[in-house]
Amino acid sequence: MSIKQIVGDNIRMIRHKKGMTLDDLSILTKMSRTYINDVELSKNAITVVRLEKIARALHVQSSELLIKDFYRHFDYPAKISVKKSRKGS
Repeated sequence: MSIKQIVGDNIRMIRHKKGMTLDDLSILTKMSRTYINDVELSKNAITVVRLEKIARALHVQSSELLIKDFYRHFDYPAKISVKKSRKGS
């Protein structure tokens, strides 16, 4: 298993366990939904800076996203609330 796949699996599974959508994570990180999806599917390598932004949004340590199957060993709090901005408001 590659590091890209480990990171992608952890991000996707932690996001799911927290009840977050790709759109929620995109809003919190100010990254495109497509980019995050590509990282989760191991299509893109991620920079350390972006890894840190995603980790902060998921409320985990960036180093934890590098641990194979990290998401399996912990229970996560309920859904993280994301305030979506409305265009034109």
